[in-house]
Amino acid sequence: MMWGKIALAMSAFAANSIFCRLALADRMIDPYSFSIIRIVSGVLVLAVLLGSVEKLKPQRENWKGGLCLTGYILAFSVAYMQLEAGLGALLLFGTVQISMALYAVYKGEKVTWFRGIGLSVAFLGILLLFLPATHAPSLFYAFMMILAGLSWAGYSLIGMSTAQPMVMTYNNFIWAVPICLLLSLVQMPNLYIHWNGLALAIISGAFTSSLAYVLWYDLLKHLDRMTASTLQLSVPCLALLAGVIFLNETLSLRMLFATIMVLSGIGLLIFAGRKIAVVQ
Repeated sequence: MMWGKIALAMSAFAANSIFCRLALADRMIDPYSFSIIRIVSGVLVLAVLLGSVEKLKPQRENWKGGLCLTGYILAFSVAYMQLEAGLGALLLFGTVQISMALYAVYKGEKVTWFRGIGLSVAFLGILLLFLPATHAPSLFYAFMMILAGLSWAGYSLIGMSTAQPMVMTYNNFIWAVPICLLLSLVQMPNLYIHWNGLALAIISGAFTSSLAYVLWYDLLKHLDRMTASTLQLSVPCLALLAGVIFLNETLSLRMLFATIMVLSGIGLLIFAGRKIAVVQ
């Protein structure tokens, strides 16, 4: 059951890369409109699921989660104006892994030899997957995706101790709405929306964002920081495969080998001495 939930969450994260890249690469929508529609769609779905008026009141302490969510979604959307789906996922979750792993070490989590080997194998697999086959991206767009990764790492760390994943996710989305709207107003002359872009933004917000983030917050209760960071390295592999299917990208033997490396590294990290710890 646990692994099924993890697979579902990682698949949803990969789907967000595909939806966003598809909408922005074909100029169906601008990144700011995509972001705000994504956030508002998530708010509406979570509000319906929560139902209780008391639970729908924004909590003041959730502003940090809202700020991280806004930083992630906006920077993510801007970056995908140029970056390919797989390369974007590499930069995003490579940043997430490094920052969360460093924070875990800072907080005293032990890095055994097997965990270190697993982490290294997974990250080397990611590098092999993309670096030899792609041209260097624009520094600006690469920086935006790295910023998105730092924001998502913060968002994940904030949610590791929550007892109410859906309520906290809803509050994060609520706080993100005014922040994102304010930033979008600056870009008002450059906003544009076509129906296909609108549909992709709604699907991303209502399903692969809001519901997936609730699931992720629920899973984080059962994971340590190091494991949580490395599990997400599976997302670039999934994004690559989805890109082959939906965006007509090429699948090579090198890509298959790199994917095996990433999955093997994740397996080493989790099963070699430090299995996923279930919080009692």
